[in-house]
Amino acid sequence: MRKLTFLVTLFVLAAIGWGTYWYIGARAMEGAYQAWLADRRAEGWVAEAEVKTDGLPNRFDTSFTGLQLADPYTGTAWSAPLFQIMSLSYKPNHAILYWPGEQSIALPDQSLTLTSHDMRGSLHVEPNPSLPLVETVVELQNGAVASTKGWQASLGHAQIAMRPRPEADPAAHLYDVAVSLDNLSPGETFLNFTRDLSGLPDVIEGAEITAQIAFDRDWDRRALESRRPQPVRINLDTLTAQWGGMQLTATGTLDIGANGQPSGKIDISATHWRDMLVLARATGAIGPEHDAALTRGLNFIAALSDNPEVLDLPLTFKNGITFIGPVPLGAAPVIALP
Repeated sequence: MRKLTFLVTLFVLAAIGWGTYWYIGARAMEGAYQAWLADRRAEGWVAEAEVKTDGLPNRFDTSFTGLQLADPYTGTAWSAPLFQIMSLSYKPNHAILYWPGEQSIALPDQSLTLTSHDMRGSLHVEPNPSLPLVETVVELQNGAVASTKGWQASLGHAQIAMRPRPEADPAAHLYDVAVSLDNLSPGETFLNFTRDLSGLPDVIEGAEITAQIAFDRDWDRRALESRRPQPVRINLDTLTAQWGGMQLTATGTLDIGANGQPSGKIDISATHWRDMLVLARATGAIGPEHDAALTRGLNFIAALSDNPEVLDLPLTFKNGITFIGPVPLGAAPVIALP
């Protein structure tokens, strides 16, 4: 009887101790998130949400209801009716993230409405005050985006993963990045430009990217509190995309200047490149001032190939200009995170 009483007492004390730990941890987590929102407001942000942590006894499940974040310095904003961060109470630095079925993203030049059947992710950070990234993965099922500029797009599945590159020099801020997209539909507005391409389906079957990207600093809590880390070098291992009979592969290296302009070379291989040319012409990706010279140049290169339907040539970025082979296409894109 004494032994049973001792065991019951031990169990009760352990339950009280664990419950106390959970309560203190949950309140501390709530307080940390609320303090973070208050710090952003003090910096001029819009940062509002009702914060509540549940999950007793083994989880810290924090819900942000009516979340609104707006950074006045970058002109970006995000709002969601509900966003959740869930973690085991004994491993709070490894969390599962849940997004709502509909959310809004505002950029300097347009606003986006993102809907999805299921959007979730995992976030693993080191347990120190700066919270440097260990690994993150975000997945989306049956998603769609609509812009105030009038364009729409949808996809069946998407996954984005990023982690620091193992054994890389920490001063390089180098990360492995992988992106996959399946069943991407660019929307009716864009598809209207493709009607002349017979046999081209309304859905892009898939695209994959694997790369190592060096940033100007590490991804940690500062990525939310101030500006995002900016890419300074991209080593593109593979890019593959398939849309009907059109296939594109690419690999190469780009250096990114402080103004976001790339320099370097990407080697591409394009199957059914003439269809790609028609599409680029219809969508305005190739201006009329470059169309004739580009068409002559590509036809000349294709005539020297064993297979004139497959074109292998470099895409070069130099002095703010994009070249395909020796032919200029126009201004190089700006590669920068908002």
